[in-house]
Amino acid sequence: MTSVTVKHRFAASAERVYDAWIDPEMARRFLFVTATGEIVQCDMDTRVGGKFAIVARRNGEDVLHEGAYFELDRPRRIVFTLRVPKYSPDEDRITIDIEPLAQGCMLTLTTQTADEWADDTKLGWTMILDVLDESLPGEVPTCGAGLAQHAGVHRRVAIYLGELAQTLELHREMLVLDDPASKGEDEVYRDLAARFRDIGTRLQDAADRMAARRELPMGAHDGSKWTDKHMKAFSRFVHEQGALASVLRVAAARDEQMLGSMQVRRARIRLSTDGGRPA
Repeated sequence: MTSVTVKHRFAASAERVYDAWIDPEMARRFLFVTATGEIVQCDMDTRVGGKFAIVARRNGEDVLHEGAYFELDRPRRIVFTLRVPKYSPDEDRITIDIEPLAQGCMLTLTTQTADEWADDTKLGWTMILDVLDESLPGEVPTCGAGLAQHAGVHRRVAIYLGELAQTLELHREMLVLDDPASKGEDEVYRDLAARFRDIGTRLQDAADRMAARRELPMGAHDGSKWTDKHMKAFSRFVHEQGALASVLRVAAARDEQMLGSMQVRRARIRLSTDGGRPA
């Protein structure tokens, strides 16, 4: 077993962050949500010993997430178990510690999971906390809180670019490496992977800087100071942000379908072999 720890600073108060985990309507917005899926069931008996059942529908399939609450100490601590029967019979124990700060709070999530699931577990909880942050605007009306909130979007894009670079490198090894006839393709895969990884690293650094800036004055959000040029620029930004979300939803649906198809093929190959030899 491997210990996984994820930290996230929120602009919202400890009370609001805590309450989001035990409010079914709020939980629907961030717990186990995917870009192309939807939460079709969210039952929560938020008492010590109470149980929860959250069903996420993904590409027509329902995925149940279930568990029980072991500790509820508002606004500082939540301890619960989590099991996803579709993927594993194992049960994880999740501990959430929330530290109130002068502005906002710091959440630390820890869990134990199987070694082979450690990276996916950390990535999954990081995404969940990013989505929660986007769903909880800060209570202090400062420019810094808004800047820090946008960091979650850029951090997610940085992770996406890093995973894209890794996938391109694996494609390069599988398809073209050491194949003299594919020298040109080899160079393309290598160059693209390096470029995307570099952009992702720079974007991650920018996101970290944004997340740290919570002390900026509110002046920049004073509508009376906005010029027409500023309004047009912000309008274009909002439009492009929506367009990006739409493109990503389509791409995610396509790639999730491809991934599902590949998983079915691999399962069939395993069933048709005996000791590593074709049956």
